[in-house]
Amino acid sequence: ELDYEDFEYKEKFSHICNLVPNKGQEKLDIAIIDKDTIGKKGLVYVFVIDGKVFKVGHTITDISKRIQSYNCGKVDYRINGTNSTTNYFVLQSLLNINRLVEVHAHYPEQPSYDVFGITYKDGFPPSKRAEKVILASMKKKPIGCTQR
Repeated sequence: ELDYEDFEYKEKFSHICNLVPNKGQEKLDIAIIDKDTIGKKGLVYVFVIDGKVFKVGHTITDISKRIQSYNCGKVDYRINGTNSTTNYFVLQSLLNINRLVEVHAHYPEQPSYDVFGITYKDGFPPSKRAEKVILASMKKKPIGCTQR
C-alpha cells in the first residue's frame, strides 16, 4: 500500500473529481471538483482511497469517458463476457470498498505530430489519428471496419 503523500509525482497532479460508489445502480458517480480540466483529454490519473493509492492509469479521452468505461464493469456484463476484466475488477472493487475515491490527474504536454500534412497536438497515438483521418475521408467504410 502506497500512501498518496509518499507518491513521488504527486506535485505534478491535481485533484479534479471524486468518485462516489453507487451500489444500488452498480456504478460510480462523478462529483466534479475542477470544472476547468474535467473535460480535458489525454491524462494520467491516480485513484486515492483514504490516502492510499488504489490505481494509476491513463486515458486518451477525458476522465468522464474513462469512468463511463469503468461503469461497464457490471456483474451481468461479466457473466455475459461483454466487458473487460479491468473494468469489472475496478468497478466491483470500488463498489465493495464503498468509500469516496479521489481522482488526481496529470496532463502531460502533448507532442506535435504530422498526419497527411496536418499537424496535431493531442493525446491520440499518431497511428490511431491516421486511421481516423483515413476512415473519415472514405464515403463508405470497408466491411471489416466496425469501429465508429
